[in-house]
Formats: sequence, C-alpha cells, structure tokens
Amino acid sequence: MSSEKNRSFDLLAPKMKDLAILVGWISGLILIASLTWYFSQPLRDTLLIRAINKVLIQSGDSRLLTEKLTQKSAGTGAWYAMVNNTTRQNANARFFAEGTRAFVFVFIGDGYFFPCAAVVAPEGHVEEFIPLNNQGKRIIKQVSPGILRIYSSRIEGLL
Repeated sequence: MSSEKNRSFDLLAPKMKDLAILVGWISGLILIASLTWYFSQPLRDTLLIRAINKVLIQSGDSRLLTEKLTQKSAGTGAWYAMVNNTTRQNANARFFAEGTRAFVFVFIGDGYFFPCAAVVAPEGHVEEFIPLNNQGKRIIKQVSPGILRIYSSRIEGLL
C-alpha cells in the first residue's frame, strides 16, 4: 500500500514543481511590473506636463502646467497647478488668477475619447475646457452646453 502512495507522489511531484516554478515566474514578473509602474510615476508626470505644455504653447495659450497636485482621489483624472507664462507676451493672453488649477482627464463626446484639461478657478468653478488634440477641438464645439455643465459639476464636485 505504501509503495502505491510513493509511486503516485513520485508522479505528482514533478508536476507540482513545474507549477510552482511557473507561479514564481508570473509572481516575479507582476512584482517587477508593479515596482516599475510605481517608481516611474514622477517621470510619467513630467512627460505628461511637458506634452500638455507643448500643446498649450502651440495653441497660443499663455498658461502652463507646473506640477502635479497631490489631492484626494480624482477618479479618472489628475490635478495640476497652472501658472501664467510671463516670458511670452501674446495678444490673446487671458486674465489669470493666482491659484488656478487644471484637471486633466479624458473627455467622451460623440463616441470619441480625447484628452482635455478643465481650467478651475481658485473659487472652485470650471472656467473653460481646453481640448488637447485637433479631434477634441472639433468635437468640443459640437458638444451641447448641457453635457459641458455635467462635466463641470462633476469636476467641481471633486474639490
């Protein structure tokens, strides 16, 4: 009887060993990916700010993002500090209040997803939406004011 148990254990042991090695590899890969994602967050924030600032400069806007603000969970977007670019004086520079923030998120309009920034005044109300690509510029003109008010109220509710 004991020889039968030993024989079945001898058959099962290599399969368990192979399964343990596979689970170890998968766990290791998940751990490495998680640590890489966590520790690369400052770099990803910097690259995102640089890309958004490039879009703002190309569109002739005098405002720029400076840093990511750490606040409570913002859902599907992130809060950034916004400053007036004093090195560029252009004719269409807008009035800018100190303490203005930008909420960068994905806008869903007419079945399309596009990146968008909502400029939030220090008082807490959304002043405007800035689409961050050409497709967004075209679509946001077609979106009804009611939809924009819904987005505004949701963003203001995050404060």
